[in-house]
Amino acid sequence: MLFSYPIEALGANWLNTLAVDVMLAGMDAIDADAEPEGWPECLPEGRREMLAQRTGLRSKLASFLLKYSELPAQERPPVRAAIMRQTALPNVFNDNAFCPIIDTLPLSIRSPVRALAVYLFGQLASIKEGNGFLRDNQYGTIYAANIRQCPFCGLNYFRAPGAPRHALDHLLPISIYPFAAADLRNLPPACDECNSTYKGSTDILIGGGGLRRRCSDPYLGPTYRITLEGSEFFIGNEVGGYTLPRWNINIVGDELDRAETWNSVYQIKIRYSRDVLDADFLSWIGHYSKWFLVEKGRDQTADQVAAEVARYIEGVVQDGYADRAFLKAEAFRLVDRSCKDPEIGEDVRQWLWSFVEYSN
Repeated sequence: MLFSYPIEALGANWLNTLAVDVMLAGMDAIDADAEPEGWPECLPEGRREMLAQRTGLRSKLASFLLKYSELPAQERPPVRAAIMRQTALPNVFNDNAFCPIIDTLPLSIRSPVRALAVYLFGQLASIKEGNGFLRDNQYGTIYAANIRQCPFCGLNYFRAPGAPRHALDHLLPISIYPFAAADLRNLPPACDECNSTYKGSTDILIGGGGLRRRCSDPYLGPTYRITLEGSEFFIGNEVGGYTLPRWNINIVGDELDRAETWNSVYQIKIRYSRDVLDADFLSWIGHYSKWFLVEKGRDQTADQVAAEVARYIEGVVQDGYADRAFLKAEAFRLVDRSCKDPEIGEDVRQWLWSFVEYSN
C-alpha cells in the first residue's frame, strides 16, 4: 500500500465481533451439553433492541449452532480454531502462522457458515448508527481525512460520500475466510480496478507454491513509496515511434515481503509500467515542452532545455497522488538524472530539446 487509512474509521467496527461472541457462547453451551441462550437474550444488551427484529441474523445463527451441535465431538475443535484465527486481526496480516480456511471445516457446517458470512456483510449497508450505515460511516471518516485516491494503486480517485459506493475489498476473501466477513479491518475501500479487476477472490495470505505470506494492515501499514532508480533511457518499449525508457519500478520501505504481496496481488509494477509510464510519458514530455516555451521561449540550447527540468519538478508537478504525480515526478527525476549522465547525457539532452524545438 502507498498509504494507510485512519484508525478512527474503525470506530463502528462491532458487528463481526458481536456475531463471533454469540457463536462462541452458543458453542460453549453445546460443548457443555446445555442449550444455547435464546433469542434475543443471546445478544448483548446494548445492541439487543437494534438487532432483535433481524430475523435473518436469528435464523442464520440458529442454523450454524444446529449444525455445530450435530458434529461429533472430535470435529468441533477445527470450527473454533478457524473462528479464532480468521478473526485475529490484524495479527493474521502480520505473522506467518497458519490460518484455517473454510474448506478445512466439516462439510455439513460450511453452508450455514457461508450464509451467515454473506448476511453479516450485507448488514454493514443495512444497520444504521448515528447519521449513516456502518460501512458509510467507515467511508465517511476515510474521505474526511482527505483521502481521495485508492491506497492500493494511487491511480484512481474515490467517489464522494453519497455517490454510488465503491466495493469493500475483502483482504481475507469471504469465500475462503468467512468468519471475518463483516470485520471492517478486513474491509478497506478500494477502487473498482484494484478490487474487481486485479484482486478479486485472491487469497492474500497464500502465495505461489501454497506458501504463507504476509500483507500490510490497511490501517497501520507498513506503507511504501515508489522510485524509478535503475530505469534506463532508449531501451524500453516503442510508443509513437519513440523508444521509451526501460522502467525499473522500485518499492521502497520496510518489510519488503509484505510489499511483494501487494505487488503480486494488485499487479502494481505491471500497471505502473504499462498503464501509466508507457501510456503517459510522451504526453508528460509534451507538457514540459509547452511549459518551457512559455517560461523561456524558443532558440534555447539543449543544455538550457535540460537545466529547467528540476525547476519543473519543484514548481509544476503536483505533490502526492493527485494526477498520478508520484509517478510523474519520478519520471522527470529520471529525465534529470539521465541528462546529467556522462555516458548518455548528451543524447538525452538532444532528445528532450527536440520535443521543445518542434513543439506547436
